[in-house]
Amino acid sequence: MNKRLDWVDAAKGIGILLVVMAHVPIPDSFKQFIYSFHMPLFFLLSGMMFRSSSQPAMSFIQKKAKSLLLPYLYFSIITYVFWFTVTRFFAFKGQTDIDPFVPFTGIFISNADEARLTHNPAIWFLTTLFLVEMLFFLMHRLTKGKPAVLILLTVLCGGAGYASTLLLNQSLPWNANVALTAVVFYSIGFLAKQWFVELKTDPTLLLCTGLLVLTAYMQSFNSRIDMRVNDYGDLFIFYACALLGSAAVIYLSFKLKTSTILTYLGRHSIVILVLQFAGIDIMKAFVYYGLGINISDTAQLSWTLFYTIGTLLLMVPCISFLSKYPMLLGKPAKSAHRYKEKTSAG
Repeated sequence: MNKRLDWVDAAKGIGILLVVMAHVPIPDSFKQFIYSFHMPLFFLLSGMMFRSSSQPAMSFIQKKAKSLLLPYLYFSIITYVFWFTVTRFFAFKGQTDIDPFVPFTGIFISNADEARLTHNPAIWFLTTLFLVEMLFFLMHRLTKGKPAVLILLTVLCGGAGYASTLLLNQSLPWNANVALTAVVFYSIGFLAKQWFVELKTDPTLLLCTGLLVLTAYMQSFNSRIDMRVNDYGDLFIFYACALLGSAAVIYLSFKLKTSTILTYLGRHSIVILVLQFAGIDIMKAFVYYGLGINISDTAQLSWTLFYTIGTLLLMVPCISFLSKYPMLLGKPAKSAHRYKEKTSAG
């Protein structure tokens, strides 16, 4: 797996690019298409990174808490303060009537109900991924890594995740109900990683295009899915689109693994994830106040590209700053110099 980390970074780069595009003004049909697979893709790629080992459970928990929960806490507070002092007053957001205490509680509850994640709608992924990591670690230990038994537990989790959409009318703290569905993709990533690594020839661009077209076609028969709120529409179409779209991105990453831009975005996807909405609001403020254009009039692909590129450019100085303080990303301070060298290499 270590020999092909370049394509994993490229796949994350494509994924985070799609995430930002889906969060800026964009035609609804394109938004539905991206939502059909962009978050399953990240859970799947995370599963590919899982290392089966005999490390003690407490050691695993501490490691994941440091790499996921610490950044979650730091950037929840940072983005809440930015929202409280700046962006909630932007006229185009219409959020001045939101009780600031509600998103403050969202820092600890980490779900989207009742506008709790108004300050940072995308940060839910970190707490959910933490629960997914814990759940899969337990599953892997219980099954001793035996694929057949692991698949059985994965199916049971998927069934429980679907049942939660029928039985619960609200999200659980840290989106624990969403984690039951997300672990399915994490498990698929773990089970399929060796197959991807040993792939002898890169898939053709025609195959990648065909998979994306098929994903878009199938999604047209489904409502817009949103993993953040545990909403999947037709379950068969959801899983089919999620896997087809994810496969297309992974195959495409084999072709684009030498792209310095994509691998750069992939290596820093966590920074972009947690700070993108602040960047998007700054871009919208420029359009609304600087250019005098209503945000509702910019849901066109040309504007989508403008917002996306501008937001990603705003992330560059943030990435540069955080490379000097990797402890904010759950990395040891003593590795700051090594971290800077590694990230600048891409």
